Amino acid sequence: MGEPILHLHLAATLAATASPGKHLATAGACLMGAVCFIWIGRRQQRTGRSLFAPDETVRVGATLVEPPRPTRGNRVAGRIWAGVGWFFVLPFTVQLALAVHRLAA
Repeated sequence: MGEPILHLHLAATLAATASPGKHLATAGACLMGAVCFIWIGRRQQRTGRSLFAPDETVRVGATLVEPPRPTRGNRVAGRIWAGVGWFFVLPFTVQLALAVHRLAA
């Protein structure tokens, strides 16, 4: 029963000992992850193609290779990637707030 409270106390203690620079570095990493995942997800959701699939016809040797057709599965995967990206926004906000709090203290 007291175990979750212990984890919260430990997290609060570790957050209080970190420097503002450490909080800002962590916030920057979370922000970069969020931007990348949201961009990948929105692109995949919009085009219906995977990240590495070309959008136009490509010449390979003497033949032309058509791009893969958009699929519903890739659109759903794009929504999932965007959701993962939005999940990174919360730690960014928390770390930014902790950095500001440490600077104000």
